[in-house]
Amino acid sequence: MWELQGGRMEVLLGTIAYIAVTFPLAIAWHMKVFYKLYKEWHYFGNSPKPIIGLLAIVIQGFVLSYGYGLIDVVHESLFSGLAYSAVMGFFFWTCHVLSYMAKNEKTRQWKFLMMESVYLSVQFGLFGIMIALIHRMI
Repeated sequence: MWELQGGRMEVLLGTIAYIAVTFPLAIAWHMKVFYKLYKEWHYFGNSPKPIIGLLAIVIQGFVLSYGYGLIDVVHESLFSGLAYSAVMGFFFWTCHVLSYMAKNEKTRQWKFLMMESVYLSVQFGLFGIMIALIHRMI
């Protein structure tokens, strides 16, 4: 089976770090600061369910943190954390932004593309730093 570089503690702390970065940022960005725009774009549907979003974030955090331990890099390196996070963030961007634009004509505009790109850049930039620091500490 796959050999995990590091251990369970890095996965647990990485998952917690991802949740700590992503959930508050998602709520503030989508449901507070830019709420009117996202409502105009019909981003939420009629009844947003943040608890389901939190569940998705928990799963994502676990998968991303576990995955980082599987790659053969210097895990304590800030560059490695940011590079891993950039690749994963780009994957999420294609799933999250491009696919949403394909399904919802109200989001087929540059403003949505730019706002979500900035949001994901902040989210994955912070996570990349945190995952590298976690591996440096442990």
